[in-house]
Amino acid sequence: MSVKTPVAIVVSAAALLAALPAVAPPALAEEAASVEHLLEPDTIHPATAEQFKAVLEHHRGKVVVVNFWATWCIPCLQELPELDLLQERYADRGLVVLAVSMDDSEKLEDRVRPFFAKRAPGLVSYLASAGDDSVAFVMALDPEWPGALPTTMFFDRAGTLDNIHLGRMLYSEFEEAVLVLLGEGA
Repeated sequence: MSVKTPVAIVVSAAALLAALPAVAPPALAEEAASVEHLLEPDTIHPATAEQFKAVLEHHRGKVVVVNFWATWCIPCLQELPELDLLQERYADRGLVVLAVSMDDSEKLEDRVRPFFAKRAPGLVSYLASAGDDSVAFVMALDPEWPGALPTTMFFDRAGTLDNIHLGRMLYSEFEEAVLVLLGEGA
């Protein structure tokens, strides 16, 4: 085998990989496109449970905190600024905080987006009722979820659900749980 043969194989493989998007099944291309805008949204976007699972997969390798909240839930509102601070303090160490609104989709524009922008402008948030009802959305991540808000889920760097907390958490509790998953706590 000459030196030219491996080079030709590498060039051919690169050409095939470059051509894949053009010949990929339309459903696969649509699925990738439907999630792309959710990876780093600049505002709250509706998402299905399957789309949100793709977002979680995108963040594999990082510690992910998912907080389920609603504008009508007083303890949820108390947590949002603390989660925003947590994201700000630990993002550079591999933390991602994602908030998921359980509000009705018809309240997205006039209530949820303005409210969230004021309470937690540094967080990424989604609306859980895009195509699924919001309960089905959470149940897709935790089939035993009892329906309590707020609910916070902690995923380790491997993408495994490590812990679920039902009800209000204080900043110190968030921080303690996150530091353990970041490998910096007790």
